[in-house]
Amino acid sequence: MLYAELHCHSCFSLLDGAALPEVLVARASELGLAALALTDHDELGGAVRFAIAAHEAGLPGLIGAELTVAIPGRDDADAEPLLTHLPLLAESREGYANLSTLVTIGRRDRPRGSPAVSLDELASHAGGLFALTGCPRGWVATLAERGEPDAACDAAATLLDIFDRRVAIECWDHGLPEERVTTGRLIEVARALDIPWVVTNDVHYARARDR
Repeated sequence: MLYAELHCHSCFSLLDGAALPEVLVARASELGLAALALTDHDELGGAVRFAIAAHEAGLPGLIGAELTVAIPGRDDADAEPLLTHLPLLAESREGYANLSTLVTIGRRDRPRGSPAVSLDELASHAGGLFALTGCPRGWVATLAERGEPDAACDAAATLLDIFDRRVAIECWDHGLPEERVTTGRLIEVARALDIPWVVTNDVHYARARDR
C-alpha cells in the first residue's frame, strides 16, 4: 500500500484520541501503511513511545503535532481571534526543535487548557517544518466551507510564505456530504496556487469498534 497516514491522534490528544501510540503503530503495520505520523493536539507527550514502537515495527514514523493557531479577526481589531488547527510535521532536527518550541510557547502564553500560537510565532519557528492545512477546523478549510474561495487562497498563500512553500492542502472524506463539498473547494485552492493536496483520515482511534 502506498498510503501514508499524515494526521493521527493518540490518547495524548486528551479527551479526543482513544488509542495508545503503540496500538496505532501496530494497526498501521497490520494494514500495510507506508508510514504513520503522530499529530496530537498541541502535544508531543507521545512522541518517544511512538518513535520507539515505529522503529521496532519497521514502520517509518513521522513526528508532528496539530497546533492551535489564533487568527486575528478581519473586521474588528478587538474581535476574538479565530482558533484554528494546523498539523505540522518535523522534517529534521531543526523542525523537531521548532515544533517543541511552538508547543511550549502555546502553553506558556495562554490560559491553562487553551494553548495557541500566533502567525508571527509560527513564522519565527517554521524552519524544518512541513504544514498541512488541517481538518475542517483548519484556517483554509474553514474559509472554503464558508464559500469564501478568495479568502481561502489568501490564507493558504500566507502559510506558503511562512513555511517557504512546504505546505499541502489537506482533504478528507468520511462519507459526509458537507465534507465532500468542502474538499472540492480545497482542491480548487490547491490548483489555483499550484501546490499539492493530500488525503488524510484525521485518525482518532485504531479500529472502528473503538469509536
